[in-house]
Amino acid sequence: MLTVAGVGQGLVDNSPAPGFSSGFLLAMLAFAPSAAAILFVLFGRALVGAGVLTGAALLAPGLALVDAQFLIDALQASRPEVLVPTSLATLDPGIGAYLVFAGHVAAIAAGVLAAGRAGAEPDSDYFAALDRTISVSSRGAAIGWALAAATVSIAGLFFPPFRSDNAFLLGHDLVGSPALVRYGGILLALTLLVGGVAAAGNARPPIARGMVVGVFLALTWLALPQVFSVAAIDWLHFERGGGLLTLVPLALLVAIVFVLRGDREHAGERSELQLETSPLHLVTGVLGVLTGVAAICGAIGALVVVEGGGDQPESYANRQLIPAGIVVIVLGAALFTRWAGTVRPAFVVSLGSIALVGLATLDAAFTGTTIPGSAFNMPVVTAEVHVGAGVWFAVAAIVFAAIAAVAAAVAGGAERDDVDVSERELHTRIAIPVGASILFAVGAFASPMIVAPDFTAPGIWSEFRLASWGLLIALVVVAGAAAVAAFARPARAAGLLFGAASVVGVHLLELPMTGGRVADATAGPGTWLSLACLVALVAGAVMAMTDRTE
Repeated sequence: MLTVAGVGQGLVDNSPAPGFSSGFLLAMLAFAPSAAAILFVLFGRALVGAGVLTGAALLAPGLALVDAQFLIDALQASRPEVLVPTSLATLDPGIGAYLVFAGHVAAIAAGVLAAGRAGAEPDSDYFAALDRTISVSSRGAAIGWALAAATVSIAGLFFPPFRSDNAFLLGHDLVGSPALVRYGGILLALTLLVGGVAAAGNARPPIARGMVVGVFLALTWLALPQVFSVAAIDWLHFERGGGLLTLVPLALLVAIVFVLRGDREHAGERSELQLETSPLHLVTGVLGVLTGVAAICGAIGALVVVEGGGDQPESYANRQLIPAGIVVIVLGAALFTRWAGTVRPAFVVSLGSIALVGLATLDAAFTGTTIPGSAFNMPVVTAEVHVGAGVWFAVAAIVFAAIAAVAAAVAGGAERDDVDVSERELHTRIAIPVGASILFAVGAFASPMIVAPDFTAPGIWSEFRLASWGLLIALVVVAGAAAVAAFARPARAAGLLFGAASVVGVHLLELPMTGGRVADATAGPGTWLSLACLVALVAGAVMAMTDRTE
């Protein structure tokens, strides 16, 4: 009701008209999570209803940041369903913007209240149902599908929502968006990944089904109007799938989770599939080898080619693809052996190094072929300067790595169905090195690796550009692997930590392998923090290997 009232009041004073009649659509999207929860309760599915509110609350902080752009500068919001500017005159925020923000806060509060026992009395049917519905059957497979769907959906968030012919309303990609929209999008991406996995893998199937519904319905508030805008406004055009690429994978995930984690499953069921010799590991291994080969070819090939007799620039940013490719090839080949199940966690985490170096490679290449002052500062290929073969191999390596990660997630999900994972406790033996590695990782990837006069390195908190996405992905991968390792079985924990160590190790090679690109380069704080992080990860892995508990 707060959100609907806010849209009705207008998010800015003297608001320009929206691009189409969107009032009814926005009202339905605002009410959707609460209405779905109420319907589930009315049909005797209170646990599912609680899950809907909890899932919607996961995305509410990110959506609140995106909508807070109307409080700062509505001209940069690029939300045609709300308003289409007709001039560059300043638009002052109206009472509606504050009401919409309050609506997101209320959604968070509803999710918090609905989580856990939801205040139920100990002798109530709701309280008892929470214990009756505990089941881990098909949970691993659902987690694998959640990882796959979230990966594709996040890619949709990265891309521009549409292409616009109107100079007053531009379709920015996430990197080029205003700060609040960019950081809100990053938060949405993280919560889609973490929240999607947490939702699909919840030990209570009704809660799992409700949470994925809630995540989907919450995201429609941002993505579905983008689809309607393109369909209704003739000067907007689809760009790389637009909002459909964000929503369709999540809609499929809802259907998959309802099938995999339906009411007919039994907690005692266990899959007969033996993943140590599974074709899934073989497919993942092939993809891993292809990823490594593409990465090494990307390191050998030129990034920028100058034709017409000009001096050929030296390629530095792609050099780290060699160690990254070697690590991925070795671990990918190990998936063909009987140790595939043990190696797989390290392999999945090591793919983060491909994203780390691959995106830095693309950043360097696009910068080298960009004409300053061109529209949106996008790469422009000219007759004299164009990207080289190294760029295309780097792109291939990133694509293969993403597919390999999805295949490994599906394989791991099926394997977890054969293992009782309902009770996992923190391993205090490795808690200290794991905790230290997470803290060091934040500094390692957020701080510059190289310090030199007149040189500004890409970063996460400042100078955010394409290479920054690689840093952010690597940070999430390393920190996430370390956190999961603290609760995993010893063999899997060691694999996760060694995989994270390989990502940090590749990052640590930035100065010795690429320092020649800038004069008087010295080690920055990121180099020393990467070294500390590497030591902590290896120490934790060794402790996990020597832990005899299962």
